[in-house]
Amino acid sequence: MTQLENRATEVVPAAGPAPRAERPLSVLIGLEGLALGGCPINALDLGRTLRGRGHRVEVFAIDEQVRTSLLPYAERSGFSPVRLPARSGTLARAVQIRRLAAASSADVVHVFGPWLGRAATIAAAGPSPRSAVVTNWMMENVGYVPPRTPLILGTRELRDEAEQIQGRHVWLMEPPVDLDADRPDPAAGRRFRHELGIRADETVVVVVGRVDTHLKEEGLRHAIGAVEHLDRPDLRLVVVGDGDALDRVRVEADSVNDRLGRPAVVLAGARQDPRPAYDAADVALGMGGSALRALAHGRPLVVLGVNGFAATFDPTTRRHFAEHGFFGEAPTPDPARHLAGELGGLLDTDRRRELAAYGRAEVQRYGLEAAATQLEDLYRTELAALPGTPRRLADAGLLVGRALGHQVRGLRRRWTRAHPARQS
Repeated sequence: MTQLENRATEVVPAAGPAPRAERPLSVLIGLEGLALGGCPINALDLGRTLRGRGHRVEVFAIDEQVRTSLLPYAERSGFSPVRLPARSGTLARAVQIRRLAAASSADVVHVFGPWLGRAATIAAAGPSPRSAVVTNWMMENVGYVPPRTPLILGTRELRDEAEQIQGRHVWLMEPPVDLDADRPDPAAGRRFRHELGIRADETVVVVVGRVDTHLKEEGLRHAIGAVEHLDRPDLRLVVVGDGDALDRVRVEADSVNDRLGRPAVVLAGARQDPRPAYDAADVALGMGGSALRALAHGRPLVVLGVNGFAATFDPTTRRHFAEHGFFGEAPTPDPARHLAGELGGLLDTDRRRELAAYGRAEVQRYGLEAAATQLEDLYRTELAALPGTPRRLADAGLLVGRALGHQVRGLRRRWTRAHPARQS
């Protein structure tokens, strides 16, 4: 099961979505943008599950121009997110969130994106007992989450590191997987292959995720290089997704396809429902939530990271990924050749079948229902531990002062640039 714990309180997950005696909660979920990706999908999945248990859940998102919007997914999940303007400072953002929280009588303002943490903390302060909660499912800690604001992190290593600053308000929760939706569907995989013109006897390596400069582009380039190293006529790499690095990745893919004389690398674009892509895979590449979804679909998995990191998920690496998350940073001298070696070890059908079964069994601990149960317990624990109104207002006042200072310094810098002749 997904683990959600901190040092002061270890929550024991319930066996399933049993009825709960406590009153329903009102939760306001905040998304840091409109781009379709793993974190907002997880947030909406959790919100949908909480709503199904009788809680009131509303969603807001920071408005932005994106290649592939999460709004259709949100609508299928039963949400119509309120869109907040992209250009807002901390104080203006806090006012916007506070209005939404008041309108929904929110007990909890839960933002999925650490840079919203200060605004959420200010918005939650006041006479009403309301808690802010921040989820940071990035692969690194940040220093700008307010120290007493409850913080959820995705790996034990990051949790232990952040605990030195946040104290008991740090929780561990790996990104959950909807095991009902993400499960093997061979027919969907066959249809996906047919759509892309891929034969049943070809070996398909699939990576699903944002094609972004940050964290993702490097691994995609190494994957393309690995396909060229292996140079097998029956091997295809299919990339499902888009992002700000898509044009550069396309140039790389076209170059390799030209050198190999065949469409070894296929850029399939973003899909509102990427599940058939996992089902079409013989081997999956990925990190974070995408890696877990691949395991849920019964695919053998090579986990990607940065600095050339790539490692197959198997009994020898399980402990590493349990501690550090489905990611890695260990430098590799020749990343493309190293990844080719990992893929080469999965070209054997029996080995793939063995690891597919192993991964499918292991991913059960990351189930969405267990995660939602644990999230309920986190909310109730933090609400019960809320300090009094004076303390909450004092903490928010410090954040307001810092935000005002930041705004004053920004105005001063802009004035200085606009009036250089007046500086002595």
